[in-house]
Order: sequence, then C-alpha cells, then structure tokens
Amino acid sequence: MFGLPPESLALSLSQLTVLVVDDDDLVRQVVAEILAESDVIVIEAASGAEALQCVSERPDLDVVISDVNMPGIDGLKLMEKAQFLRPNLPVILMSGRPYIGNCDLFLAKPFTRGELIDRIRLSTSERALERQGGLSPPPVLSVERPAG
Repeated sequence: MFGLPPESLALSLSQLTVLVVDDDDLVRQVVAEILAESDVIVIEAASGAEALQCVSERPDLDVVISDVNMPGIDGLKLMEKAQFLRPNLPVILMSGRPYIGNCDLFLAKPFTRGELIDRIRLSTSERALERQGGLSPPPVLSVERPAG
C-alpha cells in the first residue's frame, strides 16, 4: 500500500492515543469501544471546540477521528485548525456522505472495524516512517469528486 513495507502496517495499536470526535453520543461511543478493544487509548470529544482544546493540550495524541457534520466547528474546520496547530497530526474524517472535499483520510459510514483499524494503521505508519527519515511521504489518499 503506497510503498509501505507490509510489516509497518502490522504495527500494534496499543501504543496509540486517539481522539474520537462526534456530536452523536452513540456513534462516538461505538467507535471508542472498537478502538478500546484494540488497546487504543481513547479520548472522546462531543464537539469540534472540545476537540481543538484536546489537540492543543494533549501532545500525546497520535490520531484524530472526527465526524464531518457537527454544529459549530465541523469536521473539515476541525481538521484545518488541528493541522495548523499540529501539522503532522493525522485527521481521519468520517461521514455518511461518499465524498469529502480536501480530506486526505476518509471513512464512509457505515464502516467496519477492519476499515477503521486499517485507516489508523495507514495514517500512523506513514507518520512513523516520515519521522524516522525512512520513506518519502506517500501520495495523498483522496476521494475523487464524481463527474457530473
């Protein structure tokens, strides 16, 4: 996948701290439970504003997973502001809509546990390799806008 060695995708998630952001309590809790079952340290935020506070106060965050459609600071604005504060922090956006504008990492709802875990592994593997000076950054993952 994008020139990454297979062993890098098998990294344990147990060392990761993931911020899960969704204004829907049930969705946020389900995603948090899936991650907790994989020994991920999970932090939850119910809004974009709460998430930004976590990003600025928690240097231990490895990944942010956020819903797109939220009142106030939505997922796209959260991604923009979080990456301004922490340029190397991966932000995975999730939505029931099939296309998200300028999103490098995207999960279409509903998604499986495997899809969620794979997306986290991909985002953190790329970041780890860049920090180690290993591979050059891989191409950006993006969802193309359908013609029409």
